[in-house]
Amino acid sequence: MTKNELIELEDVLDLMLDAVCVVNKVGKFVFVSAAFEQIFGYKAAEVVGKPMIDYVYKGDHNKTYNAVASLLSGETTHSRFENRWVRKDGQIIHILWSVCWSSDHQVRIAVAHDITERKKMEEQLYYMAGHDGLTGLPNRSLLMDRLQAAIIKAERENTLFSILFIDINGFKAINDTYGHLMGDKLLQHIAQRLLSVVREYDTIGRLGGDEFLIVLEGLSSAGDTTAVKRKIIGQFQQPFKLDELSLNVSPSIGIANYPTHGETDHQLIKHADQAMYKIKRMSANSIDYPT
Repeated sequence: MTKNELIELEDVLDLMLDAVCVVNKVGKFVFVSAAFEQIFGYKAAEVVGKPMIDYVYKGDHNKTYNAVASLLSGETTHSRFENRWVRKDGQIIHILWSVCWSSDHQVRIAVAHDITERKKMEEQLYYMAGHDGLTGLPNRSLLMDRLQAAIIKAERENTLFSILFIDINGFKAINDTYGHLMGDKLLQHIAQRLLSVVREYDTIGRLGGDEFLIVLEGLSSAGDTTAVKRKIIGQFQQPFKLDELSLNVSPSIGIANYPTHGETDHQLIKHADQAMYKIKRMSANSIDYPT
């Protein structure tokens, strides 16, 4: 197929917001419409004659090869699939393709629709569904998913993990005395201090109110959990300086070890919760509030 065969269509194709691409059997561009530059950043002269795969995000090469192979083999006459491309400016974009094979001309004819903004919105919605809006930590729903995954992994690999159930002593009094805005600020700072004591692959989330849960995986012994507990307590030795106030709170921490204290999420959380309340009742911590 030559460019002359398409000349009558070019004026129409150039009005399209989606890019139309023609690729020959060996995978090189034969033609791209005007919208290609808008979406991918390259002028037609920069890509015609070049291998299409050179512009595909490396992590999506196999996905792209498989889609093309399915089309060329006759397994399907039309294909719709998504992959990522690298724009001329280096930005990674998401593309939805609608492709067909022309046996008469021995080319693939494809329409590229940029879905990058949609993907970003989907990622934001997914993040919001699984994270606490105040602290940015995983919420109860995501925590339960992570806990279930930890149980499955520990059962399969015969490994240990622990959960820590944390309740903040003195938070309610501060929230009642200084208002919800101050309480929210305090929770945000508590979340940051808790994050500072766990590893990247551990999970820390907010169950609600002033309750937090930590899932510690890949432990060699229960002593590892005790060490993390000590670090958490150490993070609360210094007061929280917020809006000229010096606020003192302390954590009550209950621990549950898998599989000693339970083999299901319900059993583990129940044990850790009960252990936390036992410590809370026995606590002799003295909490001072500014006046």
